Amino acid sequence: MLQTTGQDRTRRGPGPARQGRPSVVVGRALVLAVLLAQLLDPDLVARAAPVLAMAGIVLGVPHGAVDHMVPFWTGGQRPTARALGGVLAGYLATAVVAAVALVVAPTPTVAVFLLVSAVHFGRAEAVVSASDAGRPVPGLLQDVPTTLAHGLAVVGLPLVLWPAGSAQVLGHLAPAWGSPLPVPARVAIALVLAAAVLVAGTGALRDGRRAEAAELAMVVVLFAVVPPLAAFGVWFAGWHALRHTARLLDLLRGGPSAPGTARAAGRFARHAAVPTLASLAAVLVLAGPASSPAAVGAALAVVLALTFPHVRTVTALDRWAARRG
Repeated sequence: MLQTTGQDRTRRGPGPARQGRPSVVVGRALVLAVLLAQLLDPDLVARAAPVLAMAGIVLGVPHGAVDHMVPFWTGGQRPTARALGGVLAGYLATAVVAAVALVVAPTPTVAVFLLVSAVHFGRAEAVVSASDAGRPVPGLLQDVPTTLAHGLAVVGLPLVLWPAGSAQVLGHLAPAWGSPLPVPARVAIALVLAAAVLVAGTGALRDGRRAEAAELAMVVVLFAVVPPLAAFGVWFAGWHALRHTARLLDLLRGGPSAPGTARAAGRFARHAAVPTLASLAAVLVLAGPASSPAAVGAALAVVLALTFPHVRTVTALDRWAARRG
């Protein structure tokens, strides 16, 4: 019997398991829905953008709410109170340092936040796509075009094509970011993004990964034509957070095809409940119930503080997945 090589699996592209995943189907449907709404009634989308952004942040927060359990799940260990306390202490300390940095040095902190977010978002897409397609999980310096293409589409395109709207939101985090980026910086981001999209897209098509190329095109179009608050809210909750959650559920039940989805979801919900409530309470205290660019900026301050420990956790998860092959 002929054996299928890794190269053959790569050329085949994403299989039926990925195509039929609820996390994939829902994400694509939401992106297509907001694109259709933008085509039919752009004024409605613009008015709803702050609401969509706040909803996206609120619904997306739980995807990182079990970070404190990930080291134990990957290590196959039952956490002791002392070990769990150590993980939580390190996590909270990193978040506090980020929050203090935002107050003391807001301008460089926001710059680092945007850079780290771009890498995190792009890496997440590269890792999940490879894992779902049966390819080895790429290392940090592998599949760089895919990482750059997705990450810059989400973080960079709003700065390039929607400079005023992006500055309005980021200005609530750091006054210096309240002005649009200079034209040379925007041109540089656009050129890097265009090159990354071209390389990643043509590479995916060459290897027969048409679905991945199509998804990259969807993300680029979303952030190019939809107001950034609306685009980010839909993408963050309906695309990024859902795919990461699906990855963690696979981890809990021992693989994407293993049984026990309901049990894994129950475990996830139990461990995520308290951190989610604490994070949402912080969002409500800082942002209030209002849905405006100012409220979204305040909510992003909470996201900023949580991003750095979350990225550290996901990076460790990626290394563990890469070692397992």
